[in-house]
Amino acid sequence: MTSLFNPNDVRLITPELVLTISAFLILGLSVLPDLGRKTWAPVLAGLACVSTLASLLSFVWMFGLEALRTPDMTIGFNGMFILDAFSIFFKVVFLLAAMLTILVSARYLEVERAHTGEYYALILFAVVGMMFLASAGDFITIFVSLETMALSFYILVGFLKTNRKSNEAALKYFLLGSFSTGIFLYGISLVYGTTQTTVLGLIGISRAKMALQSPAAPIFVLGVILVTVGLAFKIAAVPFHMWAPDAYEGAPTPVTAFLSTGSKAAAFVVLARIFSMGFLPLGQRWATLLAILAVASMTLGNVAAILQENIKRMLAYSSIAHAGYVLMGMIAVGLGDTVETREYGLKAVLLYLLVYTFVNIGAFALVIILRREQVAGDRVADFAGLSRRAPWAAFAMLVFMLSLAGIPATAGFIGKWFLFGAVVKAHYAWLAVVAVINSAISLYYYARVVVNMYMKAPEGAARLAPSWGQRVAIGACIAFTLVFGLYPQPIIAFAERSILALAPWAS
Repeated sequence: MTSLFNPNDVRLITPELVLTISAFLILGLSVLPDLGRKTWAPVLAGLACVSTLASLLSFVWMFGLEALRTPDMTIGFNGMFILDAFSIFFKVVFLLAAMLTILVSARYLEVERAHTGEYYALILFAVVGMMFLASAGDFITIFVSLETMALSFYILVGFLKTNRKSNEAALKYFLLGSFSTGIFLYGISLVYGTTQTTVLGLIGISRAKMALQSPAAPIFVLGVILVTVGLAFKIAAVPFHMWAPDAYEGAPTPVTAFLSTGSKAAAFVVLARIFSMGFLPLGQRWATLLAILAVASMTLGNVAAILQENIKRMLAYSSIAHAGYVLMGMIAVGLGDTVETREYGLKAVLLYLLVYTFVNIGAFALVIILRREQVAGDRVADFAGLSRRAPWAAFAMLVFMLSLAGIPATAGFIGKWFLFGAVVKAHYAWLAVVAVINSAISLYYYARVVVNMYMKAPEGAARLAPSWGQRVAIGACIAFTLVFGLYPQPIIAFAERSILALAPWAS
């Protein structure tokens, strides 16, 4: 009988254990007298993220990404946990997103007069859930990790307890999230009932052997659809997006930034692993389903964003549209008739999620520094005259808006180039045309922000006073957006080597 637990497996989850212990330490210290509002909490949380990131990168440096394709080094807990190059790529993304969120949070929490200890502990718990998701090789691991992340975000969205919008957003997010979890679980149960396993790799093998005329085949297809619906909620794809605008607007702005990037990337890593390992034999079917979701998300997201006066709601609908763009990479995986096309689709997904993390957190960071006493700073009109009050901030927002729109010489252009190219390679050129049209539509509402900053008079004379952490975060996001837009080769190479661990068709 095979043991479920092997002491050697613990080394594979060392980064997650470090973050978990750090989160509990922060929670314990935060209940001590006079420590609830001290600055040690973000420092400890930041150090935990930095040390975890360093350990991951040092592991890659010592053994190389090729070594991570060796089962003895990467698979633990009887296939339930996989530490491969693909998971490491996303763990780096999650940790970078968390570090940027921590940097921009301290001053914001001071203005909101919120306790900091539990806030940073919840950030770390959310990252732990994301990191386990990146390494999940089994539906049980996926479910537990997904709920660890989701429960942390439910609390974070409603963290401003005296703010009615925050409370309302948390309640809506929790109710709809619970409903989607039920759908996701029912889908898993149908898949398990027809394949007799929850291990993703074995599900793919079982489905490949299943006869098309088998009575189990329609049940399996229904399970795939329900699993897709459950994950579509997490990425805020239309028509499962209803929670996103209210949650993004009502949540503390740093949480909105983290939710729109880290949570979305975590859902996509699950989508990529499930569809590449478990559901690949049904690639033609689920790719058609994803194409419908992609077109609906891009179109509704961009059109609805035009109507928004609140910039957090505008970026929420923008996030829905960007989910549609990323789905194009997954469509190429399902429809690709060559190894090259499938790998190109996966590479496009990895690159775009990394780009989107930096660009979107940078944009929300600018919204955060506009927040001050009696001024929410989250209206498009609040950016009026920003080029006169803070030229550096206006330039930063200009860069982020151009990148989100996919203008050349920015990181966003490189990301969209790969996504559009992926569906063209998969013979879905019409979807690329739809995406280009939607990108043109998005120029309007991104340009509104730029026009307000550079062509309108400021409404107030107050100058911005960002913290050093906010300056560092914004500077890092600008640097990445511009450098990657001009010299993307190193990150592209990293993404290319990362997807080889996930691509069963290339083995």
